[in-house]
Amino acid sequence: MQLMAVPIRDFDFTSYGTYYRMPDACEGVSHTLAAAYEDHMTRSPLIDTPAHLGLTFGAAAPCPVTSMEKHSHTQEAILCMAEPVILCVAASNGGAPPRACDLRAVILYPGDVAVMDREVWHDACRGLGRRAGYYYLATAGKQPAVWVDIQDGPVTLSY
Repeated sequence: MQLMAVPIRDFDFTSYGTYYRMPDACEGVSHTLAAAYEDHMTRSPLIDTPAHLGLTFGAAAPCPVTSMEKHSHTQEAILCMAEPVILCVAASNGGAPPRACDLRAVILYPGDVAVMDREVWHDACRGLGRRAGYYYLATAGKQPAVWVDIQDGPVTLSY
């Protein structure tokens, strides 16, 4: 199965969480423009628990997506750094593994932030044609996340 990523700004992310386009957001973001800098900050905390900061370097897309993880104890925010990344998500179906037909892929560009709700399946983000880094905020769990194979997968991710 093929999965084509679309820009997150063109996708309704509300089923999976909250999307912020930091430089342009009208709701939920404060903006400051000064001679020396430009600043954009969420008006409320980004996630609803104390957060740990992580840095991940994802492999290049196109690529197969074979497994996903989800968290019941925390939301997770993905913060795009200097290069675009692709985030694959799937809504939770109770205790069942993610299904290939339920996967969606969005491209985050610098200045984009996606905050996934609890129980949203997701993969590590992938770079567009090359390895790319991104930050994430989440509350660390007591155990490492469990990665589950995608039902009827893998899915071939492209952009």
